Amino acid sequence: MKHLQTTLFVIAFAILSTQSFRHVYVKWIEPRSSVLDAYREAVDTAIASAASLDELVALYQRAHALVEEADKDTATSEETRFERHSKEPYTTEAKLRDEVQGWESRTKQLFELRFFWSLGLLGVLLGIWCYKRANPWLGMAGIITGFSEMAYWTSPLARSWGAAPEFERLLSHKLVLSLLTWALLVTLWLALDKWGKTRSP
Repeated sequence: MKHLQTTLFVIAFAILSTQSFRHVYVKWIEPRSSVLDAYREAVDTAIASAASLDELVALYQRAHALVEEADKDTATSEETRFERHSKEPYTTEAKLRDEVQGWESRTKQLFELRFFWSLGLLGVLLGIWCYKRANPWLGMAGIITGFSEMAYWTSPLARSWGAAPEFERLLSHKLVLSLLTWALLVTLWLALDKWGKTRSP
């Protein structure tokens, strides 16, 4: 049991440490500017400066209204659907639709992160209880499952180049929960080590 605990601790410690370093890099160190920023289209600048989903939706509604007007004007046109949708206002509407969907996706990921990380924490706590009160192997199974869940859901993100606020919220949550998981792992390891020594004859 002791050898298994040591091996699993080292693996979990390495995973949580490296992914926490990655979160720190993406949040504060990774370069974000480009020499091409000066040539961005107006819609890209508007997307990047959007501070909320409501702002993005308002931009999308205006673009969608322009698309509806364009559809009326081209109802009898011989242009193919592809030709129409490869120019304005269709391209702007498509970009804004993608950003709205991306924001909603990140909001969903944030909810999933909190929910499944909490389940992982519950698994660890139940595992500790089983380890001390019932069966050490059953307890270890619970602890391993819990930490695996917590490590998976705090795994690194690739930076998003669109609307930033919801991405930053998700990244911040992942960093905090990754560090909490790391701290819990180290605390548990020290506690198990101390408890093992007190049980030794």
